[in-house]
Amino acid sequence: MAVYQGMDRDIFRSKKEYDGSIIIQIDKVLEYFDLCNEVRVIIDGSPMRQEILSYNKRAARECILNCYCHRDYSRKSNIKIEFFNDRCEILSPGGFYDGLTLEDALNGLQSFRNEKLVKLLFKLGYIENYASGLTRVFNEYKRVNLVPEIRTSLTFFKITLPNINFKAFNHQDKVNGGVNGEVNGGVNGEVNNRLDNWISDIVIKLTEPRDADIIQAIGNNPGIKMKELVNILTLKYPKINSNIISKRIKIHNHLIEFKGAPKTGGYYLKKQDQLDKQ
Repeated sequence: MAVYQGMDRDIFRSKKEYDGSIIIQIDKVLEYFDLCNEVRVIIDGSPMRQEILSYNKRAARECILNCYCHRDYSRKSNIKIEFFNDRCEILSPGGFYDGLTLEDALNGLQSFRNEKLVKLLFKLGYIENYASGLTRVFNEYKRVNLVPEIRTSLTFFKITLPNINFKAFNHQDKVNGGVNGEVNGGVNGEVNNRLDNWISDIVIKLTEPRDADIIQAIGNNPGIKMKELVNILTLKYPKINSNIISKRIKIHNHLIEFKGAPKTGGYYLKKQDQLDKQ
């Protein structure tokens, strides 16, 4: 798995490789995908804020599980999941099997390259084994007027999922670019887009981009645990650790609070009314 800065492969933000049993790999890949799946928060005056994931979770899960079910394990190549600003590309070694075509697959026809593995994943509850995966992926994206792209050959199968939030993030970055300028290099502009309006004025004043990203991560993931915070922030700051994050959180304890028991609780941003009382 790789996360790139921009729309090409010039600059890595993060890279992960997983080995072990197929089940362990699937669990780890799905977990890391969730961490990389950025959230856009919309505050429109309704009682509940609206959170929009960059990638539809059900569609992404189907694509990842399809890789493991149908890949050609005889090929010395790996499954690749690559995040760009505008898309996520998921590539599996081996194309359609036994004469099956893309049109056939979208119409519900099946062809098993790894029949025993498919049955095992079905019994474990990972898949439905009903040849509905690709159709479900396209239906999920139809709801947001976007269309995944599929490329396939004898040697590979690649599906590209559009970033649902790309246009919104890109537009907000341009708007905030004039505000943040050279001070924070657009970092706070991205933060402000994802956080509630009441916190934006405070975040924009931060001169330490790392602190802004910590606040962003907590704002996007209320109740987040330290381990998850470290996983998210190492995408941008490879040398960061829990001790560093804890110290930064203490500095900003007027914005951040920990709720719950030490082992099961997590970090939250304080509500606006709490800040008003301080």
